[in-house]
Amino acid sequence: MKKRYIAVILILTFLMTSCVGAAKKEESTGNSTKSYSSEATKEETKPTLPETTSQPETETATEPVTEVTTQSTTEQPKETVNGAEDNLPYYIKVNRAFNCITVYAKNNNGDYNVPYKAFACSVGDYNPSNPNSEPTPLGVFHLSDKYEWGLMVDGSYGRYACRIYSDILFHSVPYLGGRVKNGLETDQYNKLGENASLGCVRLNVRDAKWIFDNCPKGTAVEIYDDETTPGPLGKPDTIKIPEDSPYAGWDPTEEDPENPWNNFSASISGAADITIKKGAAVDILEGVTATDKCGNDITERIETSGSYDTKKAGTYKITYHVVDATGSEASAEINLVVE
Repeated sequence: MKKRYIAVILILTFLMTSCVGAAKKEESTGNSTKSYSSEATKEETKPTLPETTSQPETETATEPVTEVTTQSTTEQPKETVNGAEDNLPYYIKVNRAFNCITVYAKNNNGDYNVPYKAFACSVGDYNPSNPNSEPTPLGVFHLSDKYEWGLMVDGSYGRYACRIYSDILFHSVPYLGGRVKNGLETDQYNKLGENASLGCVRLNVRDAKWIFDNCPKGTAVEIYDDETTPGPLGKPDTIKIPEDSPYAGWDPTEEDPENPWNNFSASISGAADITIKKGAAVDILEGVTATDKCGNDITERIETSGSYDTKKAGTYKITYHVVDATGSEASAEINLVVE
């Protein structure tokens, strides 16, 4: 009798264990289904902007990189200690009031207070009646993703794009028609130096590439307003592209060997020897003109060197020199003869 009792207990224990195991298996299967459903929903609602930690520095953006806010974000401006991290070479300041960028290098103490480079730029042209525009935000941020060609929300492309914050980037003036180097939006290029973007910070190709190549991820970017001065290095001039030029789709600062603007340069005209009588007045700039590589008049940029004395007979060497906004230079030399 005792053996039968024990056998019944064992059989009941086995049946109870089997039922509990089946219940746990069913519960596990249910949780697995719920987890999959949750992940699918998450995938459908994830941001369309590229993740800030998943892109190599030289990757071309395959998803839209917008110039305007298209979704909410919880990211906030980040403050820096002593400007930026000690292992980074530069600190970038963007003065919205002047559309001017100043890049600072470190001094011997590691402080970012040595003005190194300056660029003209275009910040946001905010218009409350235009839902696609926003002001370029104030604050201190850090560079993250980089794209050699960043696809904009309107289908245009920005070259050498570097993300400053959320959907605000440094990039070139936009290009139309895909990733083509002769598709520059010329009218927008000619607005460099004034408010023109939808929120990003635009530059010419040369300057955008410099930031892309020389300012690593994590570089601090301070965006501020100062209406009294553009910065310690001043605001560089910008070159204008004649919109009727056959080369209007190319950026004159583009170093690509196929760029037709590289076949042109700044030039000086009208420089010729001058002969005067001793004691006579002379204007050594009379009749001398200069143009930049795009053919624009830059006569006012001519500088002269060489000394002369109109009261003393002799032959004096005078040199004219001019540099346009792209850095193209021209020189001419004349003799000033005093009889």
